[in-house]
Formats: sequence, C-alpha cells, structure tokens
Amino acid sequence: YTLDATESQTAVEIKPVDATRQYQQGISAAAAGNLTQAMTSFDRAITLDPQYFQAYIERGNVKDGIGDLPGAIADYTTAIALNRKSAPAYYNRGTVLSKSGRHQAAVEDYNRAVEINPQYAQAYLNRGNELDDSGNFAGAIASYDRAIQVRPNYALAYLNRGIAYGRAGNRDRAIADFQLAAKLFKADGSLDRYNHAIKFIKNMQSAVY
Repeated sequence: YTLDATESQTAVEIKPVDATRQYQQGISAAAAGNLTQAMTSFDRAITLDPQYFQAYIERGNVKDGIGDLPGAIADYTTAIALNRKSAPAYYNRGTVLSKSGRHQAAVEDYNRAVEINPQYAQAYLNRGNELDDSGNFAGAIASYDRAIQVRPNYALAYLNRGIAYGRAGNRDRAIADFQLAAKLFKADGSLDRYNHAIKFIKNMQSAVY
C-alpha cells in the first residue's frame, strides 16, 4: 500500500502566490524527508488558503508518514469535502483506513477512486488486497484483473492475483501468474520480488490439494 501524490498541479497555479509558495516548499521538504518542515509549510499554505485541497492531501501524507493516522484521515476527508472528484484523496484515505483496521471503509474509498478514475491501477490493486484478505477471492481476482487491464505489465498485480488463485484452489492459474510476475520483476531489476515470486512457484508446485 502506497500513498499517491496530488493529481492536479494546474489547479495550484491559480492559488494565491504565498499559498502556492508554501505548498511547493512543503513538496520539496517532504521529498527530502524533512517531514517537520513539510508539515509547517502545508500548515501555512492551508492558513493562507483554506480551500487548498491539494495541501490537505499532502499534509495528510505527511501525517501518515509520522504515524498520525487519525490526522491523516481527517485531512483526506477535508480534501474530499473540498473536491469530491479527487481520486487520490479517496485512494490515500482508503490506504490509511486499511492501516487503521477499517477494511470495509477502505474498500468503499477504493471503489470511489476507480469510479472517478477508471485507469487507477493502484486502487484496483489495493481493493483486490482488501477483498483477498477478507476471503472474497473471486472479488479480489476481478479487481486484480482490472489492474492488469489498465497496466498490462503490473507485476505486483499478477503476483497478488496468483495468491488469490492459490487460496481459491486454482493451482494452475496461480503458478501461471507467479511465473509471469517473476518474469516482470526480473526484467525490472526487482530481484527481491523476483525471488519472492520464485518461492511462491516452488511452494505452489509442492502443495498437496
């Protein structure tokens, strides 16, 4: 589960100059790992422009980074109230809701994210993870299918779909997905994940049904 940055840089350009400057300073500070400075800059941006929904999203990301999950959820909720068509706000809130153990609410946010942006592969992936964890293997597989349709070389979606197939008792489909995931991870240079996929293949091949 990873958070997503705000999607609208063009909207930032029409903001008051000082608020925009603080926002950009916050983005730079967060990218450099200086979360305290990032928080201060986003606080200032919001004070200067309380309608700045992107700043709420980014401040929510910082709060998640420091472990303030309720604060992060509150900021994403404010961002959604300001812009109900912000798919990243729903996606990020869903991610933090999941971390907080509120899994059904997370699924609902992922649903909303993909309604707004049907090309949101990460949201399909995370929704699949939630459904798989709840035992809804068919729903999980369908969600991973959508992630793969959007991003055909999405190695993690193949890996996770393979896990769901395995849990559903479909060994052949599981192995096929693990093999494809391994190939994609290797091509991408993700050797740890490649080895992880190979381990899944061996475990599935030796499993007794």
